[in-house]
Amino acid sequence: MQPESQTIVAVIDDDHFQLESLCDFFEAMGINCIAYPAADAFLKSGDLHRVHCVLTDLRMPGMNGIELLKKIVVEGGPPVCIMTSYADSHARMMAQSCGAAGFLEKPIRSEELLAFIASSSQAS
Repeated sequence: MQPESQTIVAVIDDDHFQLESLCDFFEAMGINCIAYPAADAFLKSGDLHRVHCVLTDLRMPGMNGIELLKKIVVEGGPPVCIMTSYADSHARMMAQSCGAAGFLEKPIRSEELLAFIASSSQAS
């Protein structure tokens, strides 16, 4: 299942290696990726309504993934998937109750990631 080639994914993570790895993966899959090292950088970029979906880390310095999710939902932005190494039922329920369209545990499985991207592309 491969998403449309014009799909644009915003990836937000304070881990430079994670950002680079995800963008390399998306590039190999023919998906456009824009990387941001922090939630504030994404919000200030003006790309909120340009991207088809957002993949954000849960725990980051400054604004965390849940706070970013809430802002995106209020703005009527694209679907958001929370990714984390600290997955537990509380984090998952919090993300879902705040409007997350997806929740992925690190290390991220490529099949689950592509399924989220494909469903987000169809929704937009």
